Amino acid sequence: MRFAALGLLPLCIAQPLSTQSSSTDRVAGWSRDLQVYLDALASQHYVLRSGPLPDSIRTAGARFRANVASWSDDRALAELMRIAQMAGDGHTYVLPFSAARVTSHYLPLRFYQFSDGMFVIDADPAYERWIGARVDAIAGVPTERISSLMKPYIPRDNDAGGILFAVATLIRFQGFIEAITNRYFRDSVPLTLTVQPSNRPTVRQFPLIPAPALRGMPKLIPSRISNAPAPRWLRNVPTTFWFEPIGDTVLYLQFNQVMNTPEETLRQAAGRLDRAIGAQHPRLLIVDARHNNGGNLMLLDPLIDVLRTYKEQGGRLVVISGRHTFSAAQVFLGRAEHEAHAEIVGEPSASKPNFVGEENPVMLPFSGAMASVSDEYHESIPSDTRPWIEPKPKIILSSADYFANRDPVLEAILRGR
Repeated sequence: MRFAALGLLPLCIAQPLSTQSSSTDRVAGWSRDLQVYLDALASQHYVLRSGPLPDSIRTAGARFRANVASWSDDRALAELMRIAQMAGDGHTYVLPFSAARVTSHYLPLRFYQFSDGMFVIDADPAYERWIGARVDAIAGVPTERISSLMKPYIPRDNDAGGILFAVATLIRFQGFIEAITNRYFRDSVPLTLTVQPSNRPTVRQFPLIPAPALRGMPKLIPSRISNAPAPRWLRNVPTTFWFEPIGDTVLYLQFNQVMNTPEETLRQAAGRLDRAIGAQHPRLLIVDARHNNGGNLMLLDPLIDVLRTYKEQGGRLVVISGRHTFSAAQVFLGRAEHEAHAEIVGEPSASKPNFVGEENPVMLPFSGAMASVSDEYHESIPSDTRPWIEPKPKIILSSADYFANRDPVLEAILRGR
């Protein structure tokens, strides 16, 4: 009864194959989804539309057809993501959640990959006691191996921020756990967790519950176990564009989405920033793009103009990048470095200066899953082949800093101002 009080389920032995129905209709339905997606890749993808699909993708498709009868629907979605990954960019994907006719399942814990390991940062109400625990293994797989095992399933533009961005979120989903273990989990998954202050690992069983409708990868939240106030960079993440002075000589801007809002266009926001710079005359302007995963890159010109003018007038411009800096925000990062000569600090972004991007939606008819095929090329710095813009200094957030609500990146910038 002690486990029941914790909201945990009795141990459920994983089986090698799914016991879901392998009816002809189901197999035919998933095969239809596969073919629709392969056809979209062949006809629409910026790179793949120039010739026949590579043998690697055709072989993966044959593997999918041969095995989908024994896979859960969750795993079928993950395996379609594996095929999407072979296109080689971060905008070509099959969402493992929010399918119209297939229910996805995930663990009631939210993970985050820190410099010192993967930890639980949030949980459903019955499991909040595990917030702050280090995750040592998922379904018997040590967490230090999870990133390498997940790489074939992660559509991405690079192996730095692109991996940090996705792995800790996707590994909570049943389909990816089954894919990296080649086992079927009917109701629950064992996790090995270490909780302070005991510092002793413990194995507990956690249920697989229906995942809510998600619109994308969730952004980071403040620590839920710290008594300290939320750090500046985590106080107001939902707001698209906001800024405030830090003392008399520093202006801090958080740029969280490349988009207009009902209240203000990005052009108007840039004008508001320009007026604030003119009133304060800061020696240091910090632009924090750590939460910015994109939007409409056609809106960027007014903001880039303000930053370029500020730098030409002798100010110091620092842009903070992170694992969520992606898509149109990557274009912003590249242009800020190339045109406004900004210093880049923080974590590597999830993309590179020049990348295949743009989401072109594809609805899969059987599962109702939402997919995307990238059909455009974006070049923000001509001939730049870097896989990412290397931050200097590079600072990967530690669990100790996060759970204490500290921001080591902003602290490092302000120490060097």
